[in-house]
Amino acid sequence: MGIDGNEHSLSDIRVLDFTGELGPYTGKMYVGLGADVIHLEPVAGDPLRCRGPFYKGIPDQNGSLQFLYYNGGKRGMALDLKSEKGRDIFLELCKTTDLLLESFAPGYLDQLDLSYNRLSAVNPGLVQTSITPFGNFGPYQNYPGCDFTTSALGGFLFLAGVENEKPVRACDNQAYRMAESYAAVGSSIALLFAKRTGIGQFVDVCCMEAVGMALENAAQYWDLEGKNRRGRGTEAGSATVHPCKNGYFAIVAIMGKNKIMWDPFVQWMKEEGVEDWEVFQDERWIEPDYRRSKTGYETFCTVLERFTMKHDKLTLYEKAQAHRVALTPVSNGKDLLENPQLNFRQFWQTIKHDYLNADITFPGAPYEFGNLKWRFGQPAPTLGQHTAEILKSLGYDEGQIHALAKEGIVYVG
Repeated sequence: MGIDGNEHSLSDIRVLDFTGELGPYTGKMYVGLGADVIHLEPVAGDPLRCRGPFYKGIPDQNGSLQFLYYNGGKRGMALDLKSEKGRDIFLELCKTTDLLLESFAPGYLDQLDLSYNRLSAVNPGLVQTSITPFGNFGPYQNYPGCDFTTSALGGFLFLAGVENEKPVRACDNQAYRMAESYAAVGSSIALLFAKRTGIGQFVDVCCMEAVGMALENAAQYWDLEGKNRRGRGTEAGSATVHPCKNGYFAIVAIMGKNKIMWDPFVQWMKEEGVEDWEVFQDERWIEPDYRRSKTGYETFCTVLERFTMKHDKLTLYEKAQAHRVALTPVSNGKDLLENPQLNFRQFWQTIKHDYLNADITFPGAPYEFGNLKWRFGQPAPTLGQHTAEILKSLGYDEGQIHALAKEGIVYVG
């Protein structure tokens, strides 16, 4: 993997991205550093195109905001893999491809005579990364799965709950995003190996395993102490969420019996002249059992919120920071767009979409480099936008392309 004059470290890498609702962020991470990523999709369109929210709330296969974000910067080609001619085109593409990303059910490509053995025969250096709910091997491999089921089986839902309350699901498809991030890392390692040795390999990414990586020490809690770790819930001041004048904030005033954390919080309450601040001087607050009790939690909320409801999130954040108290605003979408830290780092990227005749703002780089340049790239492709262009690069002429489109082998946008 080399660096060209445009400061894009992956400019010599070609990626075929045949993913749908699961997997597209992996390819996006390669786009950001200059790789040529071709998003392949069925002639009927990527299922993600049908997932909202849509621009201005109008359902449109080229207006899904999720599709526009995750496939920004990629070229687009619509191809029918079920047809023999479609498979021939796919094999031709694989000959000049470094990385194939796919999220088909285990065994699907094998049934089409497109197994990794077949693909590597035409390109020994090809890396194929498969991203599936449960991986390509093991007793669960053929189970149907989605973000919800892998989050549940992987333990993520249980960890977010409190005591005996029902599990809680995080917003959006977090299990998918975890797996896609690990797929990008694993693929990069395999690509580096292939560049050095000329030998490609099959990389198997399992969503359930990726979720398990996010549980910190939950499994070890059970292994070593016989306890099922969950959220702290209503342990006063220990990662609790409270209201303020314009939303919510989270506070960690104490953990365990760490009095050195508690004392600055009490001093802050004293300096602010908070009504009944003196109750926080009681030594009982150092005991987790008291903070977890109904009396402890309700007292903490009453005294603290009497003060916080008079102030906005940012004011509370700045006051707490000045007193070395771990308090942070709970940001909503508006807060994030206006956040001075994110704006200073130019995190938000506004992209012109000609099809929608609109400028749309998206998250930008997931990291900053010292010498490399990250880019969002061109807008996400409309269905079949680059089909003809890609086929011409493979040697097909206008007449052949027209015939393929007429047969439904490809869709030309």
